[in-house]
Amino acid sequence: MTVRLPDEVEAVLDAWSARGKKLFRELMEDATSELQQEFVQRAMLAGHTPGEVHAFADELRGLSDDECFEACTLSDDAPEGYTVTQLLRAESDPLFAYELKGGSLSPNEADDAPSVPMKAQRREVMEAPDDRGFTADPVQRAKDQRVAFDSSSGRFPALSPSKPAALAASPVAPSGQVPVPASLAAGRLFEDLITDATRAMGVTWREVELDVPGGLPIAQALSQVAAALGRSIPVPCVIGNAQGRPLRFLLILQTSSAGPNRAFQLYEPFSQELIWANEKDLLTKGELPFDNKALRRLLRVGLPGSRGL
Repeated sequence: MTVRLPDEVEAVLDAWSARGKKLFRELMEDATSELQQEFVQRAMLAGHTPGEVHAFADELRGLSDDECFEACTLSDDAPEGYTVTQLLRAESDPLFAYELKGGSLSPNEADDAPSVPMKAQRREVMEAPDDRGFTADPVQRAKDQRVAFDSSSGRFPALSPSKPAALAASPVAPSGQVPVPASLAAGRLFEDLITDATRAMGVTWREVELDVPGGLPIAQALSQVAAALGRSIPVPCVIGNAQGRPLRFLLILQTSSAGPNRAFQLYEPFSQELIWANEKDLLTKGELPFDNKALRRLLRVGLPGSRGL
């Protein structure tokens, strides 16, 4: 029986070799549950090679759904010694979580040849039409689906093969402000997730919108971000295009100053790009040195609470 794959999975699969495509579809058919299919798809979307995905699928096949879930997700309490970056990546990449928890894989290098470089594959996904909306972001999807997992039935909601509705924009805000997508204004995107991940570290978070009514001016937010980074606390945020459409989660890892000039180091987990961005470019929504040039405007940041500072 042929397994229908979600659009975002097909987009990555198009860049694989003919052998890799055949292998992946066989892995989908051989998976013993929807949960296993979901985890293998997520590993593929995270940018792992065909050989790594094959080895991961083979390891999962002998496990029950409860065992798969335990092996590939982190508990609510952050394990001692894990960084925030590791915790965030583990939420979206079950293969990474599997290895982080002590699992080992032995990929077959023959599965990867010939193959399109992973960086090129990630770029194709980033530059694909963004009408899939924010729900395509792997971190948010991981959070939503982890909560929905039913251990009694062993079912884990599969990635929807249909195209999610695009984000609807609210009416134009007063002069000098930018319109806020309705789905963003409705609630928090990552505050609960980050707070849970860092609870053992004694850090709580406050998620704020930037340059909108009721939010923070971006200049003020960056000052608070710099204060957090000075205490070795990385800061999560959402970045979008110049028009205010949210596209990716980011981590701001550190800051560097040279005289009056300041720069921030940004990490984009989906493409695994690590860049330096001048504060001036962030304030003016200028072009940033990401491969995806649409990423240029910070929309939300998670600021650590007073306990974290």
